[in-house]
Formats: sequence, C-alpha cells, structure tokens
Amino acid sequence: MATLFENITLSPENLASIRDAVQATLYETQRLTDCITLHKVKNNDPIAVIGGFDIVGKEGAGCDPTYIEKGIANSMQRWILGNWNIPLKVCYESVKGTIGEYALNNGTAIADLSDTDIMTIYTQMLVKAMESMIWRFAWLGDKDAKNVSAGGKITNGVDTAYYTTCDGLFKRIFTICTAATKQRTTISANEEATYNAQRSKMLEDGYATKLIDTLLMDADSRIVDDEDAVLLVTRGLADALTNDVKRTYKTIMPWEAVSDGFEQTKYGGVTIVKVSTWDRLIASGEKSGEKVNLPFRAVFANPRQLMVGTNADALISDLDIWFSKKERRNYIYSTGQIGTAILESDMIHAAY
Repeated sequence: MATLFENITLSPENLASIRDAVQATLYETQRLTDCITLHKVKNNDPIAVIGGFDIVGKEGAGCDPTYIEKGIANSMQRWILGNWNIPLKVCYESVKGTIGEYALNNGTAIADLSDTDIMTIYTQMLVKAMESMIWRFAWLGDKDAKNVSAGGKITNGVDTAYYTTCDGLFKRIFTICTAATKQRTTISANEEATYNAQRSKMLEDGYATKLIDTLLMDADSRIVDDEDAVLLVTRGLADALTNDVKRTYKTIMPWEAVSDGFEQTKYGGVTIVKVSTWDRLIASGEKSGEKVNLPFRAVFANPRQLMVGTNADALISDLDIWFSKKERRNYIYSTGQIGTAILESDMIHAAY
C-alpha cells in the first residue's frame, strides 16, 4: 500500500494541519493548445485537404488546341483516436501516522476521504499530472513504443503503456521527414554519446545560430512566408541560441512571457517559442544510459498543421470520485480519447 505524506510524520512538533504544508515547486506544464490546434472529432472521421492545380500553360495559339484533363491536388486521412484511463484507489490507512491523519473524519466515516483536505490536495496534484499526460500522448506517443533494452527509445524501467495510447506528433513528423529528407535539418549535436557531450556540442561558438539559420533556409518558403508559422524549440536549443547570439553578435535576445509558461522571441523575423515541457518529457522518458534521445528538437509550422483530436469538449476529462462503503476505499477514475494528425505533410519542417 502506498503511504501518503510518509515523510511528514504525526507529532505535535510538526504541522497542525495538512493545509499548512508548502507545495513543492513543480514543473510548469505549458498549455498544449498554444502550440497545436485542437479538434473535437470521432474515431475514423475524415481529414480532407483540397490543394491547387499543377503547372499549366504551354506554348501555342490558334485554332483546334489539344485539350487535356487536369485534376486538383487533394488528400484525405482519418482520425485514429486511442483510449486512456486513470484508475486509482486510496485507503485511509495510507495516511495514518502522517500529518494527513489530522484531516481524517471521525468514527464510522473515517475511511471516507471524499470531503477531506486529503482528497482536495490529492486531486489537485492529479490534475497537474494529467496535464503532463496529455503532452506525453500528443507529442511523444508511440503505439509501437519499446524500452531501450528491447530496441526502442523509452527509458528502461518505464512502462511503455504510458506511451502507446496513440502515435504522437513527433512520431508523425519523423515519419514525414524520413520520406522527405529535405524537410529535415540535422542537429549533429544529438548524435554525441552522452547528454553532457550533446550539450557541449550545442553550446559551441556559432553552432546554434548556424543551425537556426540553416533551418530557416532549408524550410519551404510557404512556411517562412506564413505570418502565423512559429518555430517551436526545446528549451535547451533556445538557451543555446540565446547564448550564441550574445557571444556572436553581442546582442541580447529578449524572451517575452506569453501564456502558461511559454516564452517567445523573434529571430530573423520568425517567431520562436520555447517549449520547456518537451525537455522534461524527453529527458525523463527517452534516455539510454548517459545519452538522451534527440534532446534538441525544433518544429517549424503553422499550429493549424499540428492537430490533436478528442471526442470530448476538452482533452482532460472530469474526475469521477467516490467512496465505496463495502470496500471502505476511495476511488478515482478518468478516461478519454486522444489522437494526432499532421494536416499537410509538406507544410512542416523539423530539426533533430
């Protein structure tokens, strides 16, 4: 049985109430909808894209021209939604002997935590964990996920079921860039043998600025010309670029806080957004020994191209909380569906 608040024992010299405990500094989970487009869909719903004409207009004039047929470019794919669920149970005995005991009900109701400070704090922390879960599914999800020891990229000891709900946007982007290599700018620093070496390479003089300059030159002009396109980058890459600009050009790159932990700046007229949540999820979930899997990443696209779908009104479902009088346990349950898609495969450019 997991013990709640096990490090804060019950004694007069400790806290008088669980509400007096100071919340630890947690990682800030940024708002996912600031860098993707959310769609309310059903499984197998179509995603249709109408394109334009191919090249037209040949030399010639006069009577009896030769008529040819020309189609309009188009494509269609379908939403594939995967299921996730969070089934949890809590027994009041897990808080006995800790500061949480002060918050227990008395008498027969002692086992019912539903109206106590214990459940309030528990569910608050759970919602934060669910926000991180949605990011993990949306970006790092992989229906074929395997641990490093099995030939995959998920850190050994981490249950791959935390990743297999759906294929995430990174997996889709990697697939696109493998088939269309011109849509990828290689980050050689990622190929170093340890994270320290990866980071050292990224911090070399001129490396980060040359990388971003190359990425912008490599990218399709339609993306560069799209005023709503943004360059999403890991925090490690953003910090390296900031330091490199300062060293190389003797200029301070100003980062502006926008919303829910996101910071953005301008470089060569392009909006760059620092996605710190990527760094945390990659470092904790995709590590092999001392090496992190592609710790430096960038995605250049209009957020409308990066789609996340669900069949509900929101990505995070409500919590169903109840107390069972028979088992004398408290239960929490939540479930939902999520899937991802790239709207136009040729309208993203990535660096990794």
